[in-house]
Amino acid sequence: MIEEYKGYNIVSAEGNESRFKRIKPVGKGSIPTVLLGLYTTAAEAKKAIDTQKATSTAKAESNRGKSNATSKASG
Repeated sequence: MIEEYKGYNIVSAEGNESRFKRIKPVGKGSIPTVLLGLYTTAAEAKKAIDTQKATSTAKAESNRGKSNATSKASG
């Protein structure tokens, strides 16, 4: 069973009989290394995706703030 969630597929790890889940990209591409591994449930995989998305968004906003402060200081 494949379940799509926020741009990722959550699939059974070792075929249809596996209880563990794995996160894969939709289509071609890669996933962040923090999402590699096995998850006990689809809910745990979704929680990891949400945490990773929140962390990457916070980092992007932090970097944006640093570049704005730098340009104001030099301008």
